[in-house]
Amino acid sequence: MSERVKSEEELEAEAAEWFTTMHSGDADSETRERFEAWLHGDRAHKIAYREFEQVYRDLDYVSSEAGVDVDEALGRRKSVWAALFPEWLRKPAFVGGAALAAVAAIGLVVVSNIQTPVSTPTVVAAPEFQTQVAEIRELTLEDGTVVTLGAKSRIETEFTATRRQVTLLDGEAFFEVTKDPDRPFFVAAQDTLVRVVGTKFDVKRSADIVHVSVLEGVVEVMKPGDIEEAIVSDDTSGIDKQVLTAGDRVSAARRVALPQAKQVEQIEPGAWRKGRLAYEDASLAEIVSDLNRYYDRPIRIASSDVGDMRATMAFQTAEIDQVFDVMEAIYPVTIDKPASGEITVRRKR
Repeated sequence: MSERVKSEEELEAEAAEWFTTMHSGDADSETRERFEAWLHGDRAHKIAYREFEQVYRDLDYVSSEAGVDVDEALGRRKSVWAALFPEWLRKPAFVGGAALAAVAAIGLVVVSNIQTPVSTPTVVAAPEFQTQVAEIRELTLEDGTVVTLGAKSRIETEFTATRRQVTLLDGEAFFEVTKDPDRPFFVAAQDTLVRVVGTKFDVKRSADIVHVSVLEGVVEVMKPGDIEEAIVSDDTSGIDKQVLTAGDRVSAARRVALPQAKQVEQIEPGAWRKGRLAYEDASLAEIVSDLNRYYDRPIRIASSDVGDMRATMAFQTAEIDQVFDVMEAIYPVTIDKPASGEITVRRKR
């Protein structure tokens, strides 16, 4: 006996329910697995979910087109509504009678969120996320992708019906990307672009270098002349790239051709999520840059020759005070540690 075909209304209701669930901040790994199974189990599910995503983004436009005051209809203050739907969710797509249906659908999301308070919200409707010094935060994006945002880091997100994009503005992030062959996932950092379909990998910005390392799956790293054009067109066929698999890493310096990827056996990508920082032939400048994201006092390198010194080391983020002693013991440096204020790493005289 063939499976019953769901009506359009049923598909819309399921899409609305999943959209709300994945934005609630309570989506655990089991929920994400069920969501992926539902999303990829039927092409109609994927279409319904993407249409609902677009409705969510077009809220401000459709409400005005329909002549509906959504704040008044829901009995909510405009400041609250604005907090739920920020400025970035304003891209016109619906007009006429479709607008009324769109506003009604959005109402389902708002009512659901009001009825289910969240103690530690990780709602992903906002385009930008950031962490403070020593703070690590896990986010579930609207497609089910999980991002672990490192200390003192910042990302911007943009999701459409045809693409998924994250820009790493500062710091480091580990990605566990939900598979969607019809909608590749891009991460942009400086002049470097990463393209995946579904995998686990780490991206870090350190001074003028972007480090990409892979824990699982396949990742393409490239330097297109126009990053936005490459993402929008999803045409990277003519761009030189490095293809990384598990254990591979590439360090891409800004405005310099992409180097060859190399296998790094001693450092597990994303180990920092467990409080461990590890380096293999890294510059002191990179190490100190990371320390500044985890330590509560600023650390400065006095001169470029000190920053260029190479080091291989590993330590826990809770043991940074001991790291200073190790540096002084194995490198020709002196570390000035006043009772308060800035710490300085300078060449030993």
